[in-house]
Amino acid sequence: MTHSLRKILASASVAVLVGSASAHAQSLQEQMVGTWTLVSDTLEYVDGTKEPSAPGKLGQLMIDKLGNFSLQWGDPNRPKVAGEPAANPTGRYIAYFGTMTANDADKTLVMKITRSAYPNFDGTEQKRQIIAIGDQFSFKAITPLPSAKGPMIPVLVWQRAK
Repeated sequence: MTHSLRKILASASVAVLVGSASAHAQSLQEQMVGTWTLVSDTLEYVDGTKEPSAPGKLGQLMIDKLGNFSLQWGDPNRPKVAGEPAANPTGRYIAYFGTMTANDADKTLVMKITRSAYPNFDGTEQKRQIIAIGDQFSFKAITPLPSAKGPMIPVLVWQRAK
């Protein structure tokens, strides 16, 4: 093989590799696929105060490649109760599922909630601002949610499950 031909082949190989890398850049939606565990849940009130939602809270978020998701998290200090579990849920526990789409341009996530443990979320669309993504990502509600202490924005931080 001549020196010139080797140079041409080497240049072509580099071009293919560079083109391949940029063609495979993952969208936000693709990056979010997987199972995630809750790292933290902070409540940001409209008056500027911040507080952890419930220290030690456990949670899990699962997202498939079609955008189906299931999210749940709860306070580990919920009291035990007697009776039928489905009729007597107790304590701070949030769970919902549906479909989601991520928008790369404005770094937002729209969650279309099919069903929720909190009935007021059923059938709603909720928009979240994606703050960061990688092995750890976070998002926060764009519209404040009602609470006993006043309107607040939950900020959830998730770690990719291993």
